[in-house]
Amino acid sequence: LALIELVIVLMSAMGRRALLLLLTAACIPDAAGLAAPRARLPPLGSPRAGKVTLNQLSPYEEYMKSMQQNGQQAAPPVMAPPQVVAPPSMPMYPAPMPAPPYPAPAPVMPEAAQLPGDPFSLPRNLIQKLYQKGFQASPTDSDFDSYERVPWWRQSSTYSEEQRKDRRTIFMHDDWVRHRSSERFFRNVQSIGSSGISQSLRKEVTFVTMAAVFVVAINMLLVSYQDFDGVSHVGALANSNIRSVSLPALPFSIASPALSLLLVFRTNTGYSRWNEARTLWGGLINNCRNVVRQANTFFPDDPHHVMLKQRLAAETAAFIRALRNFLRGPTDDDTLRSELYELVGAGHMTPATVEKGMAASNRPMFFLSAMSATLRKAEIDPMKAARVDASISVLVDLTGANERIFKSPIPLLYTRLLSRFLTAFLLLLPLALWQALGESWNHWAVIPAELFISFFLFGIEEAGIQLEEPFSVLPIEAFCNGAIAAAADEMLAADGSKVFDEVPVV
Repeated sequence: LALIELVIVLMSAMGRRALLLLLTAACIPDAAGLAAPRARLPPLGSPRAGKVTLNQLSPYEEYMKSMQQNGQQAAPPVMAPPQVVAPPSMPMYPAPMPAPPYPAPAPVMPEAAQLPGDPFSLPRNLIQKLYQKGFQASPTDSDFDSYERVPWWRQSSTYSEEQRKDRRTIFMHDDWVRHRSSERFFRNVQSIGSSGISQSLRKEVTFVTMAAVFVVAINMLLVSYQDFDGVSHVGALANSNIRSVSLPALPFSIASPALSLLLVFRTNTGYSRWNEARTLWGGLINNCRNVVRQANTFFPDDPHHVMLKQRLAAETAAFIRALRNFLRGPTDDDTLRSELYELVGAGHMTPATVEKGMAASNRPMFFLSAMSATLRKAEIDPMKAARVDASISVLVDLTGANERIFKSPIPLLYTRLLSRFLTAFLLLLPLALWQALGESWNHWAVIPAELFISFFLFGIEEAGIQLEEPFSVLPIEAFCNGAIAAAADEMLAADGSKVFDEVPVV
């Protein structure tokens, strides 16, 4: 009866959950002196029957008390995490030993010295060079004054495709300042003739401009023309039944809104694909960094797991470069092979793995599988392994999204419809401009007007075409070398130097 009365009083004062925690703490035996102190309940009927008092000091309090009894000055208090009593089946990590009162400051390392503790560490100045190499704007960037521009008469038919690599721009602080400069207007106008858009549109613009020349010439022959003195003459092939070779402007006014909507949709869709590709690569950068960071956090510091950290980081770099190789095409095979054999030379990958990876039909997935195999060899808690595996799974999803964009263009029927509509519109436009620009000498203003309008309308469509496949204009090499590989090397170097284990001097 007394026991039942005790349970009822405790349930009413503390609640069921607190009672279960109290009974659990009271029933767990001491383990290596780390168990929580015993709880003493007040006698029944006490006005504070629900309060629990402790009759033992914590290990930290005992340490401070013993130091004071010996006449020594106690060390500055160190905030220690609270001790948690766990069931015997759960792993219990021993509490860290108190730090010395005034630890000696860590020696300052030279700039180019190797960071100790990790054979995969790199000199700090070398890591900085990797970052600068990855994120520095290329001297071939077409937005810079030092870029060597090719005149239009020297540009080959493949110039536009070859110039796509010069559009892989990475902006830093100085680049943004230059981008916002008030001189950008003159700089952009000056480079119209040698721009990639001009080269891409050379045939189209020339074709419709020659149509404008034909309209002016045929009207001079069939209707009339003016000499240099301003005197009008009847055309050599004049016919009373032909008043002019022209069209009213009304059909073009009606078709213009439809053409504008098609062009806007085309460019917006192309930009959306570029933006999605850049967002996907941002996710790839973050998750590759997370894999290396989680390995540094979860893997123990014994030689076996240090080797696994290095291998997992190397396989992460191999994966991202294999994905770049898939998006760049067969011309990137030699570059990928040389990069993989650099990892072999560093002792983080075997030649057999490289050859199997190069022979795989899906190289990114091959190295993702290698990452999973390395993770499986790590002797860590399953929950921690699941977190690393979740990051690898995200990399699989992002790889599939890149493949989706690369292999699926905008429906060809839409692209062809817009191209035909735009070509027909601009081809017939000089017929409508002939009457509207009749004040000019022999209606010659039709020719520059047609050239100007066709250049920019074709240019809008060309911008959508160029952005439709975004990977060849994204700076993927900079992402692989600077944002991922250099960051992984720096994280491994910092983890091997044990700099995060140092205690700050108060």
